[in-house]
Amino acid sequence: MGIPTRGPETVRHKVNPEEKKVLGVTTASHGLVHLYEGVLPPLIPLLITAFDTDYFHLGLVVTIFSYAFGLGSLPAGLLADRLGPRRLVTSYLFGSGLAAVFIFSADSFFAYAVLMGVLGLFCSSYHPASNTLISHTVREKGQAFGLHGIAGSIGVALAPVLSAWMGAAAGWKTPHVVFGILGIGVAFYSLSLRKIGSPVAAPHSPATRKNSDPARPGGLPYLKLTIFFFSAMAMGLSYKGIMTFLPTYMGKNVHISFMGLDAVAIGGAVATLALLSGALGQYISGRLVDRYQPEKIYLFAVLTGTLFVLLMAVSTNLILVLSSMLYALVYFSTQPTQNFLLSKYTPRDKQGLIYGLHFFITFGIGSTSAAVSGYVADILGLRAIFYAMAGCFALATLFCLYLVRRSG
Repeated sequence: MGIPTRGPETVRHKVNPEEKKVLGVTTASHGLVHLYEGVLPPLIPLLITAFDTDYFHLGLVVTIFSYAFGLGSLPAGLLADRLGPRRLVTSYLFGSGLAAVFIFSADSFFAYAVLMGVLGLFCSSYHPASNTLISHTVREKGQAFGLHGIAGSIGVALAPVLSAWMGAAAGWKTPHVVFGILGIGVAFYSLSLRKIGSPVAAPHSPATRKNSDPARPGGLPYLKLTIFFFSAMAMGLSYKGIMTFLPTYMGKNVHISFMGLDAVAIGGAVATLALLSGALGQYISGRLVDRYQPEKIYLFAVLTGTLFVLLMAVSTNLILVLSSMLYALVYFSTQPTQNFLLSKYTPRDKQGLIYGLHFFITFGIGSTSAAVSGYVADILGLRAIFYAMAGCFALATLFCLYLVRRSG
């Protein structure tokens, strides 16, 4: 694969106060949604004891959360187009915050599973609403999607250490409640956003024209979108399988002794260290997609991610930590690229729907691998999960090759 040729520089503009406020709300909200998503996996050793259960059933709870997380994004995308994305962001913040706080009352495995499903349903409106909000209000979309993605990566990275630390110190319900209170606080701040009117036009720079889609105005490139969504599904399967069991896998395969921490805290801390590099990947790709061919950036990230997941499957200790850091860097770099590609392929009046469909495929269908991976881990061990997830990466690579060829 050749190195993308750099196009002319984009036209820079001064970010106005409303754009800053939109980015402030969406970045804070994005970090929170991934705290909600990531709160359970670090608690798996505690939950196995608390509910006398196993990897499969806890993986099933993650799947319930994630199916609700994904399924709700379809109607949320339509509502973002019709009612406006700001209202949906606010409703997500209030609803998910309250659902997380109510987990304090969960005294059975069934009640916990139901409340996690409700939490996932409220969270489902966030991604289609926020991506539409950014696409409609911020001119330099690549950089904005990158900053938005960095906040999500920070949430993903902090979830293991915060959840494990609070769970080990004060019980497994504590991180749920704390994250819920934070969400309610951000919800009140989101009320200060003005009502969003018509979408802003992107700067008419040479680079913008270079990355524009040749499809007729208002039309959809159906074949290209179909291939894109197959790649997103494969990436979603890999993400959910890895993220559900990464803290536990780290706790069992990274052998360090520090301040008397137990395997739960160590697994959460090491997973956080590895995942922090995802923020760097978000930043780099967010800057690159405004300047280079995004399909090639997407292909490069998926191809190298395949290699790093395979390395995670065969390594321990320092090599495992380093390979997981490189995995996180390249995996999370795909997210701004995917969002940019959808804004490139999709007319403005259909972006909420398409972002909702994207999120449903990535996190809804992709969540199947949480329960399947738990079953695989019970039968073959945790290491087998990473071989299977490398296969998902390899499948996504094939679809990305098609997108590069079709992009010219």
